[in-house]
Amino acid sequence: MNDRTRTLLLLGIFADVGCASRPGGPTDVLQSYSEALRDGRMRDAWGMLSTAARESMPFERFEATARERPDELADAIRAYGELEPEAPVTAHLELSSGETLTLIEEGGRWRLDPSALDFYGQHTPAQALRSYVRAHERSRWDVLLTLAPSAVREAIARAAAAAGVTPEARLQSGFGGADSTRVHAVTRGLRDALERGRTIEVAGDRATMAYGTGGRSLARLVREDGRWRVAEPE
Repeated sequence: MNDRTRTLLLLGIFADVGCASRPGGPTDVLQSYSEALRDGRMRDAWGMLSTAARESMPFERFEATARERPDELADAIRAYGELEPEAPVTAHLELSSGETLTLIEEGGRWRLDPSALDFYGQHTPAQALRSYVRAHERSRWDVLLTLAPSAVREAIARAAAAAGVTPEARLQSGFGGADSTRVHAVTRGLRDALERGRTIEVAGDRATMAYGTGGRSLARLVREDGRWRVAEPE
């Protein structure tokens, strides 16, 4: 049994309920799913999978997998029975920009996670690149400093001290003048690549994304202190 089959059977991707009664929330769905599996009501259990899950795993394969893997099935049923009724429930919505918004259920109502106010997040390489583009478009030099790797920030701080200006002013002057046309082109290229869903390659604490005409340019990122930083794109 491959990982996808195991996921569909044992983790249950729920969207709607095929049983006679409709549970009121995620924990109710899990309980009903667990009971259906335990009682051998495979058709009911399969009916609780999402439409996409049912399309990728026909009932016959779902039923066969459950019966061929009794030990794993028992583990899943046991795990569902240990679910805390008051465990926090979250939902993740993918926006058209590619960013993900998290919501938390509180008192029967959905509330936005604090990350909804994180306009310049750095939790993932894609988020850091979007923050980089947004900061450039809004001339947020302070944000661009926080997005830069520590070595770059230190170099800017030294240059600023020598010139008797703030690091933000030094950064602004570096991106202005004759170099501004190139900077705007880079920003447009990054935005276009992100909107097109260009693949970001991650290797440990480093990441890269090709962008621009023919993907000949490369954006490099490094993770420092748990946050992704953007080195100056090539």
